[in-house]
Amino acid sequence: MRYLQYNDICIDTNNQLLIKSGVQIPLAPKVYDLLVYFCLNHHRVISKDELMDNVWSGTIVTENAISRTLVKVRKVLDDDPKYPQFIITVPKKGYRMVAEFTAIDDAIQTINNTKETEQLNQHFDNSAISHNHEGNYKATKTNNKSLAIVVGIIFFLVAMIYKAYWYSDNTTALETKQIRPLTREVAEELNPSVSPDLTKLAYTKQHEGKRAYINIENLKSKNKQSISHPRGKLSKPVWSPIEDKIAFLYQHNHVCIIYWSALSDIKNVKSWQAISECGADSSPQFVFSPNGQSFYFNDRQSNTNGYQVFRVDLQTMQKDIVNQPITSGLGNYAFDISPNGERLILLNSEFSPQTRIYTLDIQDSRLTKTVQLPYLMRSVRWAHDNSTIVHPSPHPAYELWQSNLKGENLSILASNTSRVKHVSRINNGKDFSFVSYLLNRDIYYQSRSLIGKTPAVSLDNSSVMDYLPTLANNSDKYAFVSKRSTSAEVYVSNIDTNESQQLTFFKNPVKLYHLAFSPDDNQLAILADNQIFIADTISYEIEKLPLDNIAISGLSWQNKDTLLFSTIKNNDWYFMRYQISTQQLSSLPSGYQGGIYSKVDEHYYAIADKDAQVMKFKNFTEKPEETKLYCSSSFINRKLNLHQSGDSIVCKSSLPEQGLLAYDINTPHQLQNAWFSPLPKSDFDSTGDGIVYTKMSQSVADVMQTSSQ
Repeated sequence: MRYLQYNDICIDTNNQLLIKSGVQIPLAPKVYDLLVYFCLNHHRVISKDELMDNVWSGTIVTENAISRTLVKVRKVLDDDPKYPQFIITVPKKGYRMVAEFTAIDDAIQTINNTKETEQLNQHFDNSAISHNHEGNYKATKTNNKSLAIVVGIIFFLVAMIYKAYWYSDNTTALETKQIRPLTREVAEELNPSVSPDLTKLAYTKQHEGKRAYINIENLKSKNKQSISHPRGKLSKPVWSPIEDKIAFLYQHNHVCIIYWSALSDIKNVKSWQAISECGADSSPQFVFSPNGQSFYFNDRQSNTNGYQVFRVDLQTMQKDIVNQPITSGLGNYAFDISPNGERLILLNSEFSPQTRIYTLDIQDSRLTKTVQLPYLMRSVRWAHDNSTIVHPSPHPAYELWQSNLKGENLSILASNTSRVKHVSRINNGKDFSFVSYLLNRDIYYQSRSLIGKTPAVSLDNSSVMDYLPTLANNSDKYAFVSKRSTSAEVYVSNIDTNESQQLTFFKNPVKLYHLAFSPDDNQLAILADNQIFIADTISYEIEKLPLDNIAISGLSWQNKDTLLFSTIKNNDWYFMRYQISTQQLSSLPSGYQGGIYSKVDEHYYAIADKDAQVMKFKNFTEKPEETKLYCSSSFINRKLNLHQSGDSIVCKSSLPEQGLLAYDINTPHQLQNAWFSPLPKSDFDSTGDGIVYTKMSQSVADVMQTSSQ
């Protein structure tokens, strides 16, 4: 027997009883679960979110439910919250057990996974911690009424063994497959879906400057028809498994609708039937059940909400929500239904770049967490065996992996010279389609004094993605991100010499969103997946800031020790300030999505929630001053749509024809187009003297198929 011991308290995992000085006290299920979780994690602080995720897994509960259950736990332990001996409250962080536990090995029984099912089930039923009646758990009295805790962890150990057994069938590693192209056209082909009879391919077609539309191609004759809409974008076609119908996504401005239509009449817009509306800030994924009776999709209400998975009965068009993990942060951002229609696989993440994998048994709505991975898995598909999954390798992905439900890589299904995404299962019992794509951006610099006189200067560019350029404040240095070493890494260089040096060597794959030099240029802030790294540009030392599991967008510096950024609380944006030396995070006035601090006039400029108007603050105790500057979306790929360029505050206008508008600090009653308006779209940085920006030099995406021959 293996257990954790502290004097004379023990938990009987079989009967769910607390043994305290020989007295048996029945426990309610959640009181028992919470107490066991505290005991097993006694060495660290446990947040309410963690308790929701682990103790109330698959159930949506409020914080009040946790508080009420905690009161019951303390009552059972006879623990006074004012003078706690067992559980203390850590302000703004959670709870922690204060008792020290000692692990004791009395006997550990090894379970052989090859045993008969009956033997395993018998072990599972009888493997609770046995009671040592000889010892009788005699009480030891001390001045402070010291109590003892013996915690049964075999319950959880056997539960994990049971899960491993449950999912271990048919986890055969697949052999690496050959790949062949299904499309080889100009521009991009995305979201492939091969028809159930294997004769047709539907995909999204995307040209720069044009609305996306859908192509349906005969795989034998190569004849194709295009389906478009005069106003909206069409994308993400998915075939019905039992009818010659296609579901697809329609988007226009703030309208998002999932339609389906018979293939024979799909060019007739009036024939389209709406399956469901979706959020304007949503990019839903959807699948049919294998019997064609249900339709599953995920959706989010706004860009501050997480994704939730819904199901539509295609006979009655009734929509309901499926049992799923808590949906803060990204929520349940990717999912798939197994080929036999029995289970869903769900990828769930909050704000940290981690992935939790869940399975949902559709018939009985049983939700099971299988693993938490230390990276963000971008998408997932069930393999044909109903037991393993297929997904792109960690970012930036050049391989398709087959993994088990614990996230362990079983095989490399396909390897590619270009990156891979949009995996889809082909209805032949063995193969998959996916998108092979190559993006190449190059970085250019244009001096303000030479604009219109000489062309922009090409900087230190590679044959792959070079992006996120940012200029130093006091020199000719610039920093950028490149995938020249396969992974995304940060480099620093000089505009005149182009002698770049690699600044970062990330251990785990990261996706990067923004770079910003400190006012003295001695530090570089790096925004990754809701993580901030601070790199010393002299010593090249890098530190990750202790900002865990929160949303981070719109990163900028106020001074060399203070950062500004935006985060999400209760599904709303908040403007925040973080002091690096003290690790103090504080909220700025509510009602603003984000902002910057201008060193020129020592004012804050913030984008208002209500109408995206830019407001000017000397400090946050006085009424702000209105400006005439109105911005479009507050964030563009996590970068704040507000930028200081010399004496001007610049943002992309809410009116597309106005482009980049500049608010001149010295003449605040006038707006004008920024001097560099014709050059960049969004990926740029500028000072009063020059601009560094990116231009797409190559953008290709083709549909590929694995082949077993």
